Amino acid sequence: MKNWFLVFAVLCAYMIVTPAFQCGDRYPEDNCTNYVSDTVYIPTEISNHINGINIYDTIKFSSTISDTLQPRSTSQFVYPFTALNSNIQAFKVVNNGSGPILNYANIEFNPLVFEGQFQNYFSQGYGFLYNRNEPLNYLKVGLVAGRSGLYLCTVNTNNNYYDFIIYQTCSQYKVFNYIQPAQQQKQYWDSLGISVLRLNGNYNQEIAKKSDMNYFFVRVN
Repeated sequence: MKNWFLVFAVLCAYMIVTPAFQCGDRYPEDNCTNYVSDTVYIPTEISNHINGINIYDTIKFSSTISDTLQPRSTSQFVYPFTALNSNIQAFKVVNNGSGPILNYANIEFNPLVFEGQFQNYFSQGYGFLYNRNEPLNYLKVGLVAGRSGLYLCTVNTNNNYYDFIIYQTCSQYKVFNYIQPAQQQKQYWDSLGISVLRLNGNYNQEIAKKSDMNYFFVRVN
């Protein structure tokens, strides 16, 4: 009897300390011989702002995103989106005496929705929800200019309002917005004489770098 009790005690101890009993299938990454970390770019098209616009003109945004995603360096995969959102934030470029800096421009534009839905609970900027027709997601919106000046606008898309990182078995993908360089109007960096723009009065928070892909400049006359 004592021998059976001793064997049982040893088995219990083995189950407690052995990772195979502890983890099971909860940690599939433990079995990964090559964990993949890659990036995915979501395209956004910007129209009719290349040569500047006038007050009451509309800057138009359009984006079509498939559930089949193509990372930069690895194979494509399917990720069914459930709630794809886009936040567009406009900033006015001003000079605070020491150089160009950004102020929020939340009242200088009015949003329009052509396809998708307006989301009014974003703390800053303009929020929109994509229309979904599986396996595609569609968004067509606009900003109507109300005041003159030089502006920088950023576009950030996310899924379910969290940082946009897609986790798959043995892999993760950071998702970024992509605006074609010809539509970004990067020549304004040269006229400003800087390569980084920060937010005025908010611990100099960095908003955009010249190398970023999710922003564009627009001049409202």
